[in-house]
Amino acid sequence: MKYERIIIGGGAAGLFCAASCPVDKGLILEKQSSPGQKLLLSGSGQCNLTHNGSIKEFIGHYGENGSRIRSALYRGNNLLLMKFFTENGVLLEEREDGKIFPKSRKAGDVLNLLLELSKKNGWELRADCPVDSLEQKEDGSFLVNRTYVADEVIIATGGCSYPDTGSDGNLFPLLKNLGLKIIPPRPALVPLTVRDYPYGGLSGISFQSVTAKLDGHRLTGDLLLTHGSFSGPVILNLARWAKPGSELKLCYIPGESHLPSASGDRRQALTFFSEELNLPRRFTEQILRRGGIEPSVKAASLSGSRLKTFQAFLKEDTFQVTGTSGFSSAMATAGGVCLDEVDLKTFECKNIPGLFIIGEALDIDGDTGGYNLQFAFSSGYCAAKHV
Repeated sequence: MKYERIIIGGGAAGLFCAASCPVDKGLILEKQSSPGQKLLLSGSGQCNLTHNGSIKEFIGHYGENGSRIRSALYRGNNLLLMKFFTENGVLLEEREDGKIFPKSRKAGDVLNLLLELSKKNGWELRADCPVDSLEQKEDGSFLVNRTYVADEVIIATGGCSYPDTGSDGNLFPLLKNLGLKIIPPRPALVPLTVRDYPYGGLSGISFQSVTAKLDGHRLTGDLLLTHGSFSGPVILNLARWAKPGSELKLCYIPGESHLPSASGDRRQALTFFSEELNLPRRFTEQILRRGGIEPSVKAASLSGSRLKTFQAFLKEDTFQVTGTSGFSSAMATAGGVCLDEVDLKTFECKNIPGLFIIGEALDIDGDTGGYNLQFAFSSGYCAAKHV
């Protein structure tokens, strides 16, 4: 069964590539019973497609490899992406934080459009079709599953995050057998677990503008406490650098802030500090107890040493990272096919002509806010338009 091009993986990158690439005869092979399952989960089902602003500002949101994908982001940029969807009937909406969503807030609208355009472009979709073999024939064409032949194959299988959606890294061994270098996958955009986590009873409490430091990296953003880990954007965006033994430091109040004077104040320490510092009451109680302070004592009665200990917990709460909550709760994957293996303008493998790698299968992971979907779409677009 001969095809012009075969896309392996019916997720965001693969479907956008197909929706951008007319063919005489193309085939999309999807492992799951239906395509786009991870896309349907994005943005809690609302599908945070991309971010507004200059594409130049995107580069810093992909860690150390961001500068390497500059040309792809510029070519398939966020303005092009937004125009693509609006011109095809999916109206978009910008949130106050710059995140771009479909106006309907339904990821299914995005998926349905990509499937419709892919079909119009000549692509056939086959679900329930996992790929267990991939080889290049002597004439340069590719044989997939010992059944399908194509002049070009596009790998769009994602990484290892949310494995129940089919993104489980099963194709990496096949790519390694073809001679491609694979950077060991690890969870990204994932909550961090720490030794002696003290906030298990405060799950759901969140903070704005927390400053987090991790092994020389520093970010400020929202923090979320879960029953067993630290989460929220500031943690998720730092997670790409985390490893067991890393030191995590959290500042819950503005960096230049000092504790307010309680001289003459008759309020209890718990009430005084939670109100004056605008901190959640249950969290303030926990910090006071960690500092050896009974929450019911009068704030004005606290000694200088007690206040100094309390302030240290608020401004430099220090933990040792033990790991992450794993791929099952990771929004993205760090690692994958090494960027050195592909031409980053077309995403064609340098040493295997006709084989393309796009999206999360590559060693690229972005911050929260639509950056991972943007790269999936940008790389898919570049592979589609390589001719």
